[in-house]
Amino acid sequence: MKNSSLGNQKGQFVIEAVLLMIVMVGIFVASMNALRDSKFLSKLVSGPWERVAGMMESGVWAPAKDARQQHPNQRDRSITNRPPN
Repeated sequence: MKNSSLGNQKGQFVIEAVLLMIVMVGIFVASMNALRDSKFLSKLVSGPWERVAGMMESGVWAPAKDARQQHPNQRDRSITNRPPN
């Protein structure tokens, strides 16, 4: 006579593993949708990028629009023998 409870235990393990995988995939999909809707990653990248863009364009740690006025080429220069005070 075979022990039928051993076969049932293996089957139960497979069913529980499949159910756990379904639950984990569901949680993963729900969390990815929540992150996508909140635009968490885009805020994480675009926030600091504004200041980095200002530094790359004009050499000033400021947003690009504000940094353009502070670029060294925008200074009013004239030829003089006297240095500025």
